[in-house]
Amino acid sequence: MIFRWILWALVAVGLGAAGFNGYRRWQVEQANRTVEIVLDYGELRSLSAQTGQGFVDVCRVFKQVGATSVAVTEDTIGAMEETKRIELIPTVQLGESYYFVHQGNFRRVLNALQTKTRYVVKTPPDLNPDAQEDAGMRVNQPFNIIRSMGVGLDPRAVEAVKDSGLRIVGRVANYPGMRSEGIQHTLEQLKNHGVNTIIFSGDEVIGYKHLVGDDPKDPTIKGAASLFQKVGLTYGTVEFGKQKGDPELIHLAPGQTARVHTVSGSEMLTATIPGNIQRFLLATRERNIRVLYVRLFPDEREPLDTNARYIKGIAEGLQERGFVLGPARGFTPLSTDLTLRGAMGVGLAAGLLLLLDAITGVLAGGGLWTLVGLVVAGGLGALPAMGSTMGVKLAALAAACLFPALGLVVVDHLKPLQGRGESAAVAVRLALMSLITLIGAVYVVGLLCDWLFLIKAEAFLGIKFSQLIPLGIAALAYGLRLRADRLPVFKERLAEAIEGAKKILAQPIFVWQATAGVIALVLLALLVARSGNDPGVGVSESELKVRSLLDHYLYARPRFKEFLLGHPIMVVALTLSVRGYRRWAIPLFLVGAIGQVSLLNTFCHVHTPLLVSLWRAGLGLMIGVVAGAVLTWFLPKARPDER
Repeated sequence: MIFRWILWALVAVGLGAAGFNGYRRWQVEQANRTVEIVLDYGELRSLSAQTGQGFVDVCRVFKQVGATSVAVTEDTIGAMEETKRIELIPTVQLGESYYFVHQGNFRRVLNALQTKTRYVVKTPPDLNPDAQEDAGMRVNQPFNIIRSMGVGLDPRAVEAVKDSGLRIVGRVANYPGMRSEGIQHTLEQLKNHGVNTIIFSGDEVIGYKHLVGDDPKDPTIKGAASLFQKVGLTYGTVEFGKQKGDPELIHLAPGQTARVHTVSGSEMLTATIPGNIQRFLLATRERNIRVLYVRLFPDEREPLDTNARYIKGIAEGLQERGFVLGPARGFTPLSTDLTLRGAMGVGLAAGLLLLLDAITGVLAGGGLWTLVGLVVAGGLGALPAMGSTMGVKLAALAAACLFPALGLVVVDHLKPLQGRGESAAVAVRLALMSLITLIGAVYVVGLLCDWLFLIKAEAFLGIKFSQLIPLGIAALAYGLRLRADRLPVFKERLAEAIEGAKKILAQPIFVWQATAGVIALVLLALLVARSGNDPGVGVSESELKVRSLLDHYLYARPRFKEFLLGHPIMVVALTLSVRGYRRWAIPLFLVGAIGQVSLLNTFCHVHTPLLVSLWRAGLGLMIGVVAGAVLTWFLPKARPDER
């Protein structure tokens, strides 16, 4: 039918638009290959004291092996009081504090109080405004109110780090009552120290709650996102962190955002150096991490040499994989205009009609059913052109459901073979379904071509639905024999399927049937639970070790459910079908379909670089086919009466 060819042509148009977007995304990913290795200032100080070597000398050791930066946390009023740089003087005035600031820190503390707060600060009347002398100040707030307020980085720490040749990563905290002027003062002060990257301390980003974005009532009052862009700093968002205001800041300043990975203090208690090296390399390669905040191992016998080898292992591993060591930065702008979205929407609508036709023959039937199909397809095709993130997400979910299902039912893959060439037939059928599934993958990549997805500020929506729906469609099409070329035939087969279902429901259930059903449901539930960007089911320690080995030797490990389950079982099912064992092939075919949905699912993790996803998918398919070919040696030969 000519209409079907037209629909495939429209799918090709959308595919071209999606492929172009995929190329743009690849370019953006390749342009950002710089990774920052950050050490903690406090840990370096402790290591210096532990080894008896000077702080600057210790820093230089780590610089030589690949470290790029040191994270310096800003001073607070309370911390300076504890280290005697601020002396709290008793005063009889209730609700006031009197301080004497030592070691040349007076101007720094005074500027912070006057800029960040609305407190009334009184200083000696004869104070030289240009002097950096020690002096006292009176503040109209008690000490416990302002002790947590940050006053900037310690100039001595900044100078020591710079003397070693390392860069500085600023760690500053939010403060109640923070003003726009205070945010700008903090960021500009960090910029003047040579800071490129900021990682906030505490559980809030600066400006939370009302000044992450610009004030909606007064646009002249700028929030943190605008000031980050104005000053030219990079915001380090901590992976798996839960700082308040983080999502909003990322959405407002995606181009200024870089993802940070670290091993927490509790994890360091059981961590090993080889395990941490592998973990950091994996995070960088597979999750677009561009800042590695590396905690040291202080309890080693030779702590400096051991930790130097630790950092060297990370740095050399990154360089071997094509990364460059240096200051982190955000991705360059990446978004999709409405023209490309519209083209992909047209392709999605055509794909839906082809799927409906493959099962029902609706295009050949004409009349009301065809009209309904066109209306539904038109609604789907309009989703990408909505211009909203939710519209694009729903369209990507539709692509992830449609194309694997279409690949599974576009033709009857379980027809027995007439004549010779069963290996070629199996190869053609597997290639056809995989090709159509990969068309869906390209659509997902093209639709989610936006830098918010690259830094995981946004993620693919409905990953579990995309696992279940294609499997459900394939089960209906093959289990109930609902494939048809013409609508009347579909109606007849649907009626037969309903009648057959009634008969099955009236039959007694044997123990083996119930057991098989429970096992199938458990496996399906496990498949769904372990899918997604943040799966809800953990992974065993032994599996983690296997994953680590595969990551090490295969660059990016293929998915177990593809190369150990889906693809090999699909090869077995297709082989049985061409040999005439359709009844046995159907349940195996449905298990093998897991490989197809997982193949597309690989590309739904948009924060994983595109080349890594391509390698993983291709490797899984290749190993799975080889494993399936080995299994076919043990299958029964073809039935003579069905050849």
